[in-house]
Order: sequence, then C-alpha cells, then structure tokens
Amino acid sequence: MSVKCEVIENKDGTHRVQTSVDGRSVSWLTIIDLKMHYGASKLDVGGIAGVYTEREFRGRGYSRRTMNHALEWMCSRGYPLTALFGIHEYYHRYSFATFMGEHRARISLRNLSRVEASDEYQVVLHDEPDYKSEEIARLYEEMNVDRVASRVRAPGSWKGFRKGVAWGHSPRVLVAEEHGKVMGYAVVERWPPPDELPIAEVNALNHSYHVYRSLLKEIYHVMAEDLKTSAVFYVPPDHPIVDVLKTYGCRFESSYPWKGDGMARVLNLKLLLASIEAELERRSKGVNGAVCIKLPGEAVTLVVDDGSVKVKEGINAVNVVKLGYGEAAQLILGYRNPYELLSTVETHGNVGILAKLFPKRIPYVWQPDRW
Repeated sequence: MSVKCEVIENKDGTHRVQTSVDGRSVSWLTIIDLKMHYGASKLDVGGIAGVYTEREFRGRGYSRRTMNHALEWMCSRGYPLTALFGIHEYYHRYSFATFMGEHRARISLRNLSRVEASDEYQVVLHDEPDYKSEEIARLYEEMNVDRVASRVRAPGSWKGFRKGVAWGHSPRVLVAEEHGKVMGYAVVERWPPPDELPIAEVNALNHSYHVYRSLLKEIYHVMAEDLKTSAVFYVPPDHPIVDVLKTYGCRFESSYPWKGDGMARVLNLKLLLASIEAELERRSKGVNGAVCIKLPGEAVTLVVDDGSVKVKEGINAVNVVKLGYGEAAQLILGYRNPYELLSTVETHGNVGILAKLFPKRIPYVWQPDRW
C-alpha cells in the first residue's frame, strides 16, 4: 500500500493538502491565504478549511497525516499563524486553542418598533451581495482598522459577501446612502429561520448612531413584512450598535468555547512578532524592559524601550515565559487576560511587560469572512 501526502497549489490563493492511498485521495483540507487586522499592523494567516476524510478511511490516522503535513508545509513557507473554525475537542491535539468568542444581540420585533429615525438616509435592501462592494469594503476597513483578527478587505479586489451566517447561499445587503454615498450597511440572511432574522454584520461610517437607527428602522420593516419575531445581530460586545440596541431593550449573549470554533496556533513566533511590530511599538509607549517568550523549539526576546520594540531570536533576557503554541496565540491575539494566562504557565523573573504589550482585547472575525 502506497501512502502519499502532497500540496496542490491553486492560483486563487488556496492550497489543497491531501493524503492519497494507492493514488486515491482519501483525506484532505484547504489552506487559504488570509490577512487579519492587528491594530496598526496586518497579519498573514494560513486559514484551514474543508477538513474531510472519506468515511471508509476514517480511524486510520489519515486525517492526522494530512493535518501534520499542512502544518509542516505552512511552517516551511513562513506562515506566522494559522487559524480555523473547527469542531469541538479535536484540534487541540494539534496545539490549536480558542482565540475568539461568539456573540449575539437579540431584540424583539416589539422593541425594535420603538426605534425612531430621520429620513435623511435612503435605506434599501439589495438582492446583490456585491452591491457597491468597493465602497462597502472601504467603509469596513475604516471601522475595523483597530480591531484584532478581523479579516482585511482590500477595496477593489474584495468582491462582496459570499455568505452571511449560514453556509451555502449569499446574503442580502441593506444599505443606507446619502446623496449616493454609502453611509452604512447590514448583512441580512437570505433564507432565515422561521421566527428570527439573522444580521451577520453591521457597520456605519464613523459608527454614526443616526445611521444605525436608520438601518434598524428598515430592519423592523423587513421583519414585520416577513413575520419575524426577533432580530439576532452577530456583533462583538464592544460594537457601538449594541449601545443603540440596549436603549430599546435587547438581550446580549456571549459564549466562549473550551476547545472549538475559532481556534489558532503560532507557527513561527519570530515572524509573527516582527509582523506586528508597528502595533507593539504603539502599545509600548512608556514601557521599558525585555522578556523572552519560549515555545517548544523556539525562543524569541522582545526588547522594549519607550515606543521602540526589537524582536531578537533566542533567550536574551532573564525574564522568561514558557507557552504552548495555542497559548501564545491566545496571548498575542488578546483573547485571554494576560495576568490570568501567565498565572497558569511557567515563568521566570518579571514578565509583567507582556500585559502591556498584549492587553486583553476582543478578537473577532465577522460571520461573512469565516472560512
């Protein structure tokens, strides 16, 4: 029996990793080239998607071969980080750890009926998911530039919303315009469940509350026409529209999976830290010192001098913290409170500087951008 692992590179920025038995492909996954926001920096990420093994070949280790080959290939190609949206209690075997929570704001039709908005904006529900995609991408970039983990949408090359919340169909786009200029938008599920209307994403220029209220007023009309009893907004808890929804009465829910859903792990720590150096320098004003992050097989020291950050290979400091690949991703992406995380791992010296460089954040990938 001949077993072979290989990577087939496509021209669209995707790479198929497959394991074949006697020439037959039995297990595979796809690596997608992604860019994520990281404050003042942008981060290259290898997104893993479409992991599958033929049913009759399961339980024989072929999925493990495929995943390990994918990780080795990404390491050899210089990917600093990899991430996926996966089933629970499986990918931690490959050192992935949860890097984001799931958040939903729910408001009833009755409460939404209380929204009052002026008629200064023209708000229309468009059937085309690529409606004014360049303008929407530009607005999205302006409103998400300081977020962590949200995907980059390059105006001009981003082609619109391929999905909303559910896979398999594109969404509709509710757009608020003023004199033809896009002022805000909401991504509306095309085939929603019987009683609720999922809103996969919402943004407004300068996070204008006036624009958000205009969008909400039209969402109410859509719900009333389609006999929906509630709207569910998939938004992070620090999003300004949550402030608006709270005014009229809503319920907000957050869940934090133990080992599942959005997960990430570090592949190349030095490259990862070097790629976010601009953001680290912004965070390091008034901070001085040096600390080493030690992973299995790799150690990198950060030397900080009041707004200057140097990334050095090896242990060049007495302050050392030992982390796993997944824990390092959680720290760097701001998913876990740094003091809580550091209290669970081996440290030497004073590693408190890491709390300044990697404060707790709300990493979030919008539903339409998930892979």
